[in-house]
Parts: sequence; structure tokens; C-alpha cells
Amino acid sequence: MTLSPSARLLRGFAVDFLTCHNVAAVEMIMEPDYALSIGGFLLAGRDNTYLPATAAQLDQFPGLCVTVHDTVIGPDAIAMRFTEHGASIRHGGRLSTWGGVTLFRIKNGRLHRGWAEEDYYARKRQLADSTCDQIRAPHPAPWDAPCEAPDAAVEALAEAWLTNPASWASSAMIDEISAEGPRFADLVAIEAITVDQLFSAGPRGAFHLTCTGTYRGGFDDIDAAQIGQPVTLALAGLFDTQGDQIVHVQVTADRLGLNRALMPPR
Repeated sequence: MTLSPSARLLRGFAVDFLTCHNVAAVEMIMEPDYALSIGGFLLAGRDNTYLPATAAQLDQFPGLCVTVHDTVIGPDAIAMRFTEHGASIRHGGRLSTWGGVTLFRIKNGRLHRGWAEEDYYARKRQLADSTCDQIRAPHPAPWDAPCEAPDAAVEALAEAWLTNPASWASSAMIDEISAEGPRFADLVAIEAITVDQLFSAGPRGAFHLTCTGTYRGGFDDIDAAQIGQPVTLALAGLFDTQGDQIVHVQVTADRLGLNRALMPPR
């Protein structure tokens, strides 16, 4: 039994690059024109834009680790659910954990385009009040997931479900990656959803979405007068299908970006 090239590439990102803090590894795993969409920003260009931003986080958390909880492996696209955790030297060594989902398109055997969202809202809370959230159990064998071909029917099913605002009220099947504080569905009255990226690997897949709607309230530090204001919120996640149904969705939202957008200008 051997790992697929796609699984090796994802392992190279999570372990060789991030957990080992080996910046040189990106030359092996990323195309020079790699670009990442995260938190409403586009980090375009591996060496001049993406790497400086990532290196700054590694400097802030010199012992940062990545724990992987789930993976979706396809021949041309990969994704994972993870938790990053470490001690921040900017906060006197305070500990923090924060979850997220990242997905990639592959070109020439390397990462070419990425989309991610992380729960920086939880990280901010932990660093502010000197608490540290628990980390969920790791996947026992994240890189051994089978590499499965895309399925157009699965993607059509997922797109129909994901772009229906009513779907996000089905909390029983949604595993929201957000530690404490308001859930994103309680923060935003979703009116429209755009698919930024979607791929499948067999009956599973991953997505990045942009939601538009109005603020419903829920942030303690935001004036209630902001309720009803138009807002935009990015989501990233993984999905599972069974037959003709979506049966499980793991999703994280850019709650910190939403919170900052609602803050009055300084």
C-alpha cells in the first residue's frame, strides 16, 4: 500500500512545510504563481506575497503544529480539516488553538491555487483571556485516504445544497468549526451564496463559498445599531454525500473578518 501523489503533496504542506517550519519545502510543493484566498484577501504569488504572510505567523508561533482531522484526496484537488496550535510570542507565550479547512487545486504535481478559512475569532479570544481550547482527536491515518476521481453528479448535488440559504438551518448535519461564541448562521441572515470553488473525490468533496446577507446580531462588542447592515461572509468546508443526499458538512467561517467589518472606523 502506497500513498497517492496527491496525499503526499497534502502531507508535504501540513507536515514538511507548516509543522516542520521548513519554508524551503514550498519550492517542492507549490507553483511559483501559487495564490491563496483567505479571509477576504488574495495572496497572489508564492515568494513575494504568500510566503511572507505565512512566515510571519510561524514567527509569532515558533512551535506551531498542525493536527489533521480529515482529508479529501482527488487526483487534481485536495482538502483537509485541521487545527493549528501553539504559543504566541506576541502574547507572552499564551497558548491558542484554532481550526480551519483548506482546499487546493493541483497543477504540474504542485499546489497551484488555494482557498482556506480559519477560526481566527477563537484564536483572538484565547490569546486575550489566557485560555486554551482543547484539540479534537486527530485522524488516525489522514494520508492513507483513497484518491478518488471527481463525480459530476456529486458536485451538482453539493452545489444545489450549498447555495440554498435554507440548508444552513439544518444544524443536525452541520459540524461548525467554531469554538465558543456565536455560530455563523446566528450572525448572518443569509440571502445569497456564491460558490468560489467546489470539487469532489468520489462521494466526498470540499468547497469555498461567499455568503451575502444582513447582520442578525450576536457579537457582544458590536453595537446593536449594526443589526440589519449588509454583510459578506466567507465559508470553507468539506461535505459527504450518500445516495442523492448531503449527509454531513464540516464548515468554518471567517467570523473575525465579519466582526472587524462591523467595527466602526478608527
